[in-house]
Amino acid sequence: MVRLRGRIPATFCLAILFLVAGATSYAAEEKRVRIATLYDYPPYGFYADGRAPPFSEVVVPPGSDAGSFQGYSWDIVRESFHAQGYTIELVMTHWARAMASFREGNVDLLYPAGMNTERLAVFSYSEAPVNDAAFLVYVNQDTEIEWQGLASLEGKTIGMVRGYNFGDEWGEQEGISKYPLNSIKQGFRMLQRGRLDGFAGYETNWDYVLKEMGLQGQFDKLPEFGASREYVVALKTNPDAERLLRDFDAGFQAIKESGDYQRIVDRWR
Repeated sequence: MVRLRGRIPATFCLAILFLVAGATSYAAEEKRVRIATLYDYPPYGFYADGRAPPFSEVVVPPGSDAGSFQGYSWDIVRESFHAQGYTIELVMTHWARAMASFREGNVDLLYPAGMNTERLAVFSYSEAPVNDAAFLVYVNQDTEIEWQGLASLEGKTIGMVRGYNFGDEWGEQEGISKYPLNSIKQGFRMLQRGRLDGFAGYETNWDYVLKEMGLQGQFDKLPEFGASREYVVALKTNPDAERLLRDFDAGFQAIKESGDYQRIVDRWR
C-alpha cells in the first residue's frame, strides 16, 4: 500500500470546496420554481382574511404555506411541488397582470389556465388538472332571455372578467357585446343594478363569491354552455417547460399515492 505523506496542498482543498459549493448552489437553483396565480379566485385561490393586495410575492419552502393565501388549487400545486423538493416563489395578482408577467417570462409557470385553440398554440400544459370550470351566464330573475344556446345572447351586453377563457364557441360569438370587468364582485354589482343583461362566469367560483356577498338566490343561471379543466401551464418557448411540468405531474401522482390529495379534496368539499 502506498501512503501519501505530507499535507494536502491548500489550493487543492479550496478547489474541492468550490466544487462542492457550486454543486450545492446549482442543486438549490434547480429546485426553485416561480409561479403566478390569481388572488381573487375562490375557492381555488384567495386571501382568507379578505385582504387582496393587487400584487404580492411570497417564498414558500417545502413544509410551509403562503400565509393567509389559500385555496383548493393552491393546495394541489404547493403539495405537488413540495413533494418533489421545490421551493415555490409565488406571485399573486389579478389575471391580466399574471398573464402579462407569464408571457414576458417573469415567471416560469401560471395556473389555473383552461384550454382553447389560441392558448394551445403557445402554452404547454400539465397532464394533471388543478380544478374544473363550468361556463354559464348569470342573469336577473326578470330576464327576457329565452335560452337557445349562445345565439340567445345576440345583441345583449354580457359582462366577463378580463382575460378569462370561455372556450372557442364563446370566442366566435361576434354578436354579443362582451363587457370587460376587473373582478367577479364588480360584475355582480353591475348585473344587480341592471347595467348588464348577463354575467358570464365559472359556476363554482361565482357561486362562492355570491355567498361571500350575501347574494345567494338573487340571480338565475342560464344552462351551461361549456366547461374546461384548468391546468398548470408553461410557455412553449421556455427551455425548462418540459422539466417543470413533468416534475409537477410526478408530484401530483406522489400526493395521490400518499393520501394527501384526498385530504385536500375532503378539506374543500
